[in-house]
Amino acid sequence: METTMNENESLEVIRKMINQGKVNFKEQSIFYLIWGWAAFSAGIIEYVLLQLEYAYHPITWAICMTIGGIASGIVGAKQGKKRKFVTFTDGAMKYLWIGFIVYLFIVLFMSTSIGWAASYVLIVGLYGLGTFVSGGILQFKPLIIGGISSLVLALAGGLFSSVFDSFSNALLLLCLSLLVSYLIPGYMLRSKNFTNAA
Repeated sequence: METTMNENESLEVIRKMINQGKVNFKEQSIFYLIWGWAAFSAGIIEYVLLQLEYAYHPITWAICMTIGGIASGIVGAKQGKKRKFVTFTDGAMKYLWIGFIVYLFIVLFMSTSIGWAASYVLIVGLYGLGTFVSGGILQFKPLIIGGISSLVLALAGGLFSSVFDSFSNALLLLCLSLLVSYLIPGYMLRSKNFTNAA
């Protein structure tokens, strides 16, 4: 027997699906924190090593990203076992962040020709785009604001290229971007209660 829903029932189903996506993404906020702290730590440690004129300063990225990858893999495996179904929001986020990773590797590949300082400014813009779109999908203002902040930082990096031509300054710009687009919104998302969301 086929049942039909009225307009209010249809809207309620859609609302529940959106809210389930928000709850799922709240659980996924741990990945913002893992990767935010991994990259932020790598950047700050590299900056300090640069000031100390340590020749192998880029090693911080290999170490911190490996730790982030292992932590991310462990958390992801645990969450995968508990998850009952995937919402449309989950799918949209998946494709957004896959695109993010692909573009990140393109920028890293180009860094030998355009320079690391310019690459970091492009990555700051990429952080901004990812978090802005995520915030828009979830209707979560701190992510939107974090994304806009990173886009403004990327614009500043482009407009004041003489300042951010310095690798050290570009590294600080990158760390500031991680703070405003990943870490602060990540903690806010983690503490948000979506159960009563409209």
